Amino acid sequence: MSGKGLMPQHPALYLHIGFCDAAMKQVLILNITRMGDLVQMGPLLARLREEQPGVAIDLVVDRQFALVASMLDGLREVITFDFHELIDSSRASVKDVVSLYREVADWARPMRDRGYDRIVNLTFNRPSAFLAGYIGAPDIRGGRSAWDGGVVIDNAWMAYFTDIHRFRRINRFNLVDVYALGGSGPGECAPLHMTLRTEARDWACRFLASEKPEAARWIAVQAGASDIMKAWRPAHFGAALAALSERWKGGVLFIGAPSERETIAQVIQAYRGAGGRNPFINAAGRTSVEQLAALLAESRLLLTNDTGPMHIAVAVKTPVVDLSVGHVDFRETGPYGSGHWVVQPDLDCAPCGFEQVCAHHSCKDRLIPNQVAALMLHALGSGPFPIGLSQCRIYESGIDEDRLGTFRLRAGSELPAEAWYGTFWRRYWYQSFTGAPSHVPEPEGPAPDAEIALDVIANLVLKLDSLCKRAEDIVQAARGTPIAVQRLRALQQEQSRERESAVCVGMTNFAVAPLTTECMRTIHSDNVQGMELLARHHERAYRRWRDQLIEVRRRLSETGRRSSPRSLPFIAGSRPAHVKGGENARIS
Repeated sequence: MSGKGLMPQHPALYLHIGFCDAAMKQVLILNITRMGDLVQMGPLLARLREEQPGVAIDLVVDRQFALVASMLDGLREVITFDFHELIDSSRASVKDVVSLYREVADWARPMRDRGYDRIVNLTFNRPSAFLAGYIGAPDIRGGRSAWDGGVVIDNAWMAYFTDIHRFRRINRFNLVDVYALGGSGPGECAPLHMTLRTEARDWACRFLASEKPEAARWIAVQAGASDIMKAWRPAHFGAALAALSERWKGGVLFIGAPSERETIAQVIQAYRGAGGRNPFINAAGRTSVEQLAALLAESRLLLTNDTGPMHIAVAVKTPVVDLSVGHVDFRETGPYGSGHWVVQPDLDCAPCGFEQVCAHHSCKDRLIPNQVAALMLHALGSGPFPIGLSQCRIYESGIDEDRLGTFRLRAGSELPAEAWYGTFWRRYWYQSFTGAPSHVPEPEGPAPDAEIALDVIANLVLKLDSLCKRAEDIVQAARGTPIAVQRLRALQQEQSRERESAVCVGMTNFAVAPLTTECMRTIHSDNVQGMELLARHHERAYRRWRDQLIEVRRRLSETGRRSSPRSLPFIAGSRPAHVKGGENARIS
């Protein structure tokens, strides 16, 4: 497969190339980093076809993911390039920057000449932003290059995704829906989907029958992960599978990359040591991506960490039990659609931040093997939903009232403030970005910390009044001829101090943290030249922040008036809800 041109990767995807109606819209999607991200954009492809019947959709991927891309429905062409080699060449200075630029430009020129109507850039980095800007389109959604080489994100949904990590505990949008809403818009719910050839399905059946003919049914297990932080302990996997084997008879299929064989060996050792009775196959490193998908399609269930194969299992309609540990947030990247289960440790620090260094990893020991086995048994249709669970939260995946993915708490408890504001902001952002009301029910009762939140908003509005005035002063100073440099510098320093003070207040509370994050991202993604224009850009960002705060204050006040104050437990199990660290604890 060549990166020097537009080369097809799967014949079935190219039947209509060259036969497009002149009025047909053309969309180019850039998605070049992860296998799971490719599978998760299936609903985006469906939404684009719903928005514009007959749309021609092309996809740019890294060459190593071409086979995965060929299994997606609705693509006209898959366009590949060895982006990893490009990055390595740049880092090692194998080629000078000008040569690398020319190489990419030569490869991308046919796409530029096609005249796409829309580019959807699902890769949030500078190289992809440069590529989107170079190819060009009237409508670019996602990152594009700014005048100074930075990244500008115009689409509200795509920009929101870059903000999530600052307030991820109250985010309620799955990456799948962010892709679809940002790249297209609201529409019918579409599941993840991958097309499997008959040859691949036949291979999977032969493989399982030849390896362990005594097993008539199978579950798959992905014990490894690309990041050790998001992997459950091998010993716990082994113990859970052994406990399952006491009540469910079938085969266990271990899947994974060649690098995960050692982890799987540890799981098998623990499984045997705990008295595991079911036959097993270690298929790690023995399959192509299509064969892996076919094996997952033949499995009754996948027990997994948060991995790319998890999304493949969802796409081939295999139920998933997702073990959400470490910095994994299942609400962002968990199994999409109905019929899946998520187990999360019941810890106030779960999930931890991406840049956080954990000193204890105790989240991995909060998921108890016997309880995971009981949930697996239920997911297999061989047992009731487990009761008496402890140290974890269990969620069931589904579709909400706005036809978006959701997760409903089935066991355990959530912090009241996180649960309340999760629903509040879910409704707020949906209405703000789509212009349509959300059908998700409002959170029950007033905000658990309503009085504190309103005080924080009042304090922050005063600070923003001052920031808006300071920005206007900078605009006037920048207009002077000649410019009063010392006065301008003094005003900018004062503005910087005031902004820092506002951000410190704005990140202390769930009622204001999302808006604070949005404003700071807007400030730093200016894409304007000139002191006056930059000052105007800052002023508009501060005024928008202030107006949004006033709207949030109105909504919080109305919610409080409609509901009488009462305790909000948000409990699905029998243990009382708890709040540690106070409702006004700093957002991490």
